[in-house]
Amino acid sequence: MTSPSPDESGREPSRPQEPQIRDRGGQQPDDGSWHPLEPLPAQDFWQVLYSRRSIRRFTDQAVPRDLIDQVMHAGIWAPSSCNYQMWDLVAVDDPERNARLAQLSAQMGNAPVNIIVAYGRDFSEENYANIQSASALIQNMSLAAEALGLGTFWITQMGDAQAVRDLVGLPLDRRVVAVLALGYAKIRPKRGPKRRPLAQVTHYNHYAGRPIPSSVDPEAWEPDLLAIYQRARVLNGLRHNKPRPWERRALETALQTMIPEIPRDLEEGATPRWLDVLPCTGILTEALSQKRRAYHFDVVERSQEVARWCADRVYPKGRALAWPTAGPDFPEPPAESFDLVSCLFRLEGLRADDRRNLWRAMAEWVRPGGLLWVGFVNQRSFHGWTESMRARRGGPQGVEYVLSPDPNVGPFQALASETIETEAAQAGWQLRDRLGFQAAPEPDELAFRTRNFSPTKGKLVRGGARFAGGLLRPLQASRGRFQFRLFEKER
Repeated sequence: MTSPSPDESGREPSRPQEPQIRDRGGQQPDDGSWHPLEPLPAQDFWQVLYSRRSIRRFTDQAVPRDLIDQVMHAGIWAPSSCNYQMWDLVAVDDPERNARLAQLSAQMGNAPVNIIVAYGRDFSEENYANIQSASALIQNMSLAAEALGLGTFWITQMGDAQAVRDLVGLPLDRRVVAVLALGYAKIRPKRGPKRRPLAQVTHYNHYAGRPIPSSVDPEAWEPDLLAIYQRARVLNGLRHNKPRPWERRALETALQTMIPEIPRDLEEGATPRWLDVLPCTGILTEALSQKRRAYHFDVVERSQEVARWCADRVYPKGRALAWPTAGPDFPEPPAESFDLVSCLFRLEGLRADDRRNLWRAMAEWVRPGGLLWVGFVNQRSFHGWTESMRARRGGPQGVEYVLSPDPNVGPFQALASETIETEAAQAGWQLRDRLGFQAAPEPDELAFRTRNFSPTKGKLVRGGARFAGGLLRPLQASRGRFQFRLFEKER
């Protein structure tokens, strides 16, 4: 067993008593009261609850089966609908079988043990009580693993659940609900992600809040609700997600082609100023600042915390500015203060009225003769096809899984080039340059999108996409998924 980690206050938690494996030779009661370890480790409940982390990287160290048994035993003491307890657990610790599971989903290739959690398909289906019962079991196992010095990762993206069931021999009436990866942590986060404030999520006697939309349609989102949602997602850890390589290639090529190292009419000795609009995670802001070090970068965002997070990612640290609502401690960008403004893959997440307001605001922030660089996903590209394919395949659903670059956080709908250019012209912008990239998926994107396909289906899809790519390549300017426009403000 690993030694316990210090808690967030820096105190060393009390060390659990080393458990001993119980003698399996005697008669075991069949009422579930027998447990594999004696004595059980002494751990403070609150310490276990608040120190548990989701572990994404595990060591190769094998987990003794007695510890696995103890984790599963804690699971079966969870409540279940009507006390049916119609769960089944298959602990996979065979490396070869785990390798086959990893072919279905990469998340099942990280830990030495994968516990497949199944529940009776025809039991307690009303209000998903069967899923609730299995979830309570998984939570129990996660906390028990923490008390035993182990780590877990709750896996819902299993790929083909039917294939998972077949691989471990579960009968047809068992529904695979999730997989719990189990092992010794290789990397353990010292702090958990920030939590939404208790006052935001709790109510007495009657709901008193405003619902956060689950729609991918930007028109369904009020600006302040989008700000609340994005603040929670960014500060709670989504910042660790990274743009895909094919997205970075398009961005870097457009940057190199369209944006000069230094503005052409910059006064001698002056520092050019760049404002990045709604960077959200700040990943692209940081990348741009590293490629264009002559500029000083500031950011404008919906909430002060997200703006500050993004502004701190550049060097030297930039200013955190506000749109659309400013305050004494969170000012709006000063008028005509920036040589260049960028808005990359953010217009797709705005309502039409808000988008038009942003075009006008960006025109106010740029000095006469300054530039506006816009990146967007083309409505007339293969993007719609890949998004519909993702939805039809039964993969991850919800607004947080929409296919979009950076990654986007919130609603997202691709835009037509004429919409972008018309709205820009209405706000007084003059078009200077156009670029389009990737009229068909790149080879590495194809490999990623089809990674959970069967070998035959994956080969067919990749071959068809390559053939289509050859035909569409001459149409990149109009049909490329990633589109970039460079506008200039009148002098």
